[in-house]
Amino acid sequence: MAEKNLSPRQKMINLMYLVLTALLALNVSAEVLTAFVKIEKSIRKSTKIIENKNSELYAKFEQLYQENPVKVKKWYEKAQALSKHSDSLYNYIQYLKVKVVRAADGRNGDPTHIKHKDENNVGGQVMILEGNGVRLKKAINQYRDFLKSLIDTTKAKRLAASIDSTFDTSDIISEDKSRVPWESAMFEHLPLIAVVANMSKIQNDIRMTESSVISYLLEQVSAGEWKFNKLEPVVYAKKGYVLQGEPYEAQIFLAAYDTTQQPIIELSDGTKLPVENGKGIYKVTTTKVGIHKFGGVIKIKSPATGDYVEFPFQGEFEVAAPAVAISPTKMNVFYIGVDNPVAITASGVPAEALSVRIGPIGTIKRVGNGKYIVRVNRVGKTTISVYANVSGQTRKLGSMQFRCKVVPDPKPRVGNLKPGPVAKALLLAQNFVKAELENFEFDLKFPVVGFTVSATIGSFTEEHKARGARITQQQKNLIRQLKPGQKVYFESIKAKAPDGSIRDLGTISFKITR
Repeated sequence: MAEKNLSPRQKMINLMYLVLTALLALNVSAEVLTAFVKIEKSIRKSTKIIENKNSELYAKFEQLYQENPVKVKKWYEKAQALSKHSDSLYNYIQYLKVKVVRAADGRNGDPTHIKHKDENNVGGQVMILEGNGVRLKKAINQYRDFLKSLIDTTKAKRLAASIDSTFDTSDIISEDKSRVPWESAMFEHLPLIAVVANMSKIQNDIRMTESSVISYLLEQVSAGEWKFNKLEPVVYAKKGYVLQGEPYEAQIFLAAYDTTQQPIIELSDGTKLPVENGKGIYKVTTTKVGIHKFGGVIKIKSPATGDYVEFPFQGEFEVAAPAVAISPTKMNVFYIGVDNPVAITASGVPAEALSVRIGPIGTIKRVGNGKYIVRVNRVGKTTISVYANVSGQTRKLGSMQFRCKVVPDPKPRVGNLKPGPVAKALLLAQNFVKAELENFEFDLKFPVVGFTVSATIGSFTEEHKARGARITQQQKNLIRQLKPGQKVYFESIKAKAPDGSIRDLGTISFKITR
């Protein structure tokens, strides 16, 4: 996970670090040392960002623990141990970093402001001769094993593999196939700035892996648990409106109910409802238009005491006369040659029971639940009528008339430029002529199929034609000859409309400013 979540910036830092380490083996130049300074600063900056993220994750853990200590305790304690071990190793590396720098720069040496960057003896002295490198390797190995003890390595295989890879301290195989101890490869015969950068890189690895593990622990808090945490009465009706004469049906049940016991559901008048799979069925015949209310209690046994606990409920429904709504989802007109979406609903009538017709011009097709597409073929007016099969009878619910219009002409553009003054270089940078509909509700395409570029050169008018939307090289050569104050014309611009017709979009002109 740690490797998977590397940012592009972090990947670049790692790559540059590897390249510069190789360069150090050949020649330690001032440029290489300066590059290592930049990388070390970038690593420290990246580590700070990760530390801020980790602080937020630990704060989230603290909040969850305060809300439910029994449930979160196991994972909270692991998170606390993770924080402690990570800080311990991080601070130990910081101590070694200061020790190495002060061995070169004196007792006031500062790892963030190194004076003797090219000093290549102190790394071997402090980390190899004094044995600190071996001790650090041992601490890293212990930290790696500790991290893996916090996770289920059989399920979190990618995270476990990432931990092994990130904290791999095995010997390095050199080009001559000899084995070089990890501590020697990391700290011996390297300039001081490279030794410090190596240590900062390990600190960065600690924080990044810590972030992955704390995220994993947070995920385990609720893993495999049902999300039920309270009982709540629910009244569910298949529809809130019914036509006069139709029955009304509602389901009344407890959310997160126990399937091993059936609740008792009683209305306010004492009537007990039939119960199926924990749901009470409430069914009455509707005779009057208006709002109708009902209520009662749901009784269910408490698992703690065995006594019945009551949950009151209330519901209401409205009986309305048949009505219909026909709404164009784009605007109040239909356009020729395009798909015009329309939503049609009727209160109290399911969408599948509706029958929709259009005339005299156009067609209508159902494409979803209550959704239709209308296509019209000429200018004029058309009417949509809606019918429903209610209680075995076909009844007209309503109708609406619409205007049918032609899609307006788009505006021609050269690239993103509007007609008028323009720098010649900017005009030459454009490659296409296009046509765009402005302030139009439909997203329609008008591909340009041809145009002509003309301009007066000397006392002669020169013009070049293009097929398609791309500006030709000949046309651009013509523009290159223009001087400030001269005009160039894009004329006879033609575009193909959605209905297949070719629209003549006229002429646009530009005046060269410089």
